[in-house]
Amino acid sequence: MVKTSSLGTRSQRKPRQRGSIETGGGDAPKSCNVCRKQLCWLTSVGAVGIWSILLFSTWRELVQDGPKTSAEVQPSVIGTLQSRVITLERELSRAHEEIAERDRLLADLQQRVRGDARDSQLVPAVTPDQIAKAGALGVPEAPKSPPATSVPAPEPQLRGSTSCDFQQDVDYFLLAGKGKEEMVKANSNKAECCQLCVGKNRQVLGSCTVAVLSSPSDSPPSGCWIKAASSMTALKPNVKPGVTACFPPGHGALPVAPTAPPLDSRAVSEHDKSLALLISSATTQQMRANAVRDAIRHAWTCYKTYAWGNDELLPIAGKGRNRGFNMAVTMVDSLDTLWLAGLKDEFNDAKDWLAAHLHNKINAIGKTVSVFETTIRVLGGLLSAYDLSKESALLDLSVKLGQKILNVVTARGVTPYTFAGGRGGSSCPSLAESGTLQLEMRYLSHVSGDEIFAAKTMKFYETVQGFKSLDGLWPNCFERGRGKITLGADGDSFYEYLLKVWIQGGKRKEEDYLKGMYDKAVDGMEKHMVKKGADGLTYLGTATWDAHSVSYVPEMEHLTCFVPGWIALGAQQQADDVRQRRMKLADDIAYTCWQMYEKQPTGIAPERVKGEAMDLSKTNTKEYILRPEAAEGWWYMWELTQDPKYRDWGWKTLLAFEKWLWVPHGYASLRDVRQTSKTYLDRMESFFIAETLKYLLLLQADDHEMKLDRYVFNTEAHPLSILEFAPKP
Repeated sequence: MVKTSSLGTRSQRKPRQRGSIETGGGDAPKSCNVCRKQLCWLTSVGAVGIWSILLFSTWRELVQDGPKTSAEVQPSVIGTLQSRVITLERELSRAHEEIAERDRLLADLQQRVRGDARDSQLVPAVTPDQIAKAGALGVPEAPKSPPATSVPAPEPQLRGSTSCDFQQDVDYFLLAGKGKEEMVKANSNKAECCQLCVGKNRQVLGSCTVAVLSSPSDSPPSGCWIKAASSMTALKPNVKPGVTACFPPGHGALPVAPTAPPLDSRAVSEHDKSLALLISSATTQQMRANAVRDAIRHAWTCYKTYAWGNDELLPIAGKGRNRGFNMAVTMVDSLDTLWLAGLKDEFNDAKDWLAAHLHNKINAIGKTVSVFETTIRVLGGLLSAYDLSKESALLDLSVKLGQKILNVVTARGVTPYTFAGGRGGSSCPSLAESGTLQLEMRYLSHVSGDEIFAAKTMKFYETVQGFKSLDGLWPNCFERGRGKITLGADGDSFYEYLLKVWIQGGKRKEEDYLKGMYDKAVDGMEKHMVKKGADGLTYLGTATWDAHSVSYVPEMEHLTCFVPGWIALGAQQQADDVRQRRMKLADDIAYTCWQMYEKQPTGIAPERVKGEAMDLSKTNTKEYILRPEAAEGWWYMWELTQDPKYRDWGWKTLLAFEKWLWVPHGYASLRDVRQTSKTYLDRMESFFIAETLKYLLLLQADDHEMKLDRYVFNTEAHPLSILEFAPKP
């Protein structure tokens, strides 16, 4: 049944209380009434528009799907209407609350204006907080009272400073729902930016609480951002090199600007001493877990200090950059790691910033942005953070982004590489691109009440089964029926999600086909892609399939080190003989992944090993870009076997990170893991905090709650509750 509890009372708004305005002599100014009427009119038009779109889209779906029996149509229509009404109610409720808040603030401000005007016959001096709140909510400047004589009324005077004041290397962001901001000019300077702020306040009192001039390296460079806050306490300062905050005349007391932590040779010395102590001392599990938390804290603090709001940190240069996403990817990707590490203040800082800024960023997603990466990093990060914190602002962002992603998914469930429909490195729709949305979209349907997210993306499983496979394995370019088959790039997460989607849904009989696809894929992998090397190690390579034959390629990617966990997780559902054989295979591959680390002079693994040669003599890609897959596989193996060797491997890996990757501004990538000269690549991918450090923390922590009978992890290590335990809409 369609819910009507909210819609049924939508028109029963509490009447405005006019007494406070009338005591000042008469009704509110006509301009205020007009403003309010316009808002109500816009809300009504918006509601009509949404209902029109809803009815049209439902009709279109029915037409596209063809004729159905009445038994099929009725539940379909009702289910669609019911789920979308929930979304509509949420939007209307937000608009209703905004109008009510504007009414209240308008009444308070008008009462103050009229009372002060009677006493002085001058334009009143309004407090900075009232100015800010009026501007942030779009309340027009109070009209001047007519002068008692023919002498012109004096210009409005603001209390406080009479000139612009500046704070260097400090940015301000608005707490969610407590103001608004806009970028008014690129390639500006601090004097011009402050004058733009002053001009805004002359037009509408309180429309600029602070102007922020972005750094020359930001996008756009030296942009002037006008920010109107509901109060000074709604402004949150953050250290950001190269940024200048400009406070206009009348700002009152300035907020205390934070200072960046000192980073000099002493920081390096202190880190080296701490590392030496960890290496030489006997450690408890609590000490190990705390060491990982310290690594998370260092990586996050450096991101916040030098790259806040950017996609990622450049740890050598000590600054941020946007890699085309412009969605603060590291911030979103790190949310659940901060929560699990107990860094709740840091979590809340990030959550508040995202609630205030990410809506606009989602609206402006570029055409060349990867849909796959946006789904696993940004949508997955938002959903996991919501699952853990139950913060509704994160769900609102998830729904908005989910709708953006869903718009580019075809009726067959096929997803393009970019939002403009572009193709990736394989020049084709790949398995991973279309087969790595289902966990996120099913969870989003469950918590939002809108089934369309799950229904559209789950169709890909029907689509892919219509193409030819090799013993349960599809080529990365599945539509071609031939080519490269891998559990590395472009294929890995498709196979990963077959098992996890089945587990997420409660292992229901009607979804057993997913478990069947997974089992066939494991058998096909073992038959065509697993080989014993001359060194006795078990390698997981790739296969090339053409019309006549299948050939094995001895190239093991670091990406494939997730496979031990994938095999072991599924083996728990098998008969004893199959389970034991698969657990042995999982352990063998996990050990090979460990040897990829242990055999290198740095103790850190390369991007891949070619020709089954651990000395990398046949490998031309020897870099390490902070990848997580080995730690991921070891964590699953520890959880399912309780064998302490997996913890030891993870601990030794962390010590290698601290020795070779730690730098004063974060953690850097290595150009060549065979070289001990610390030749760095200036990049700290968002997945280092989101995945690598998270798995290392879970591997060492005894008290975590991420148990495999309650959670499934998406391919970016974002835990989502199994639907039985997930929040309800």
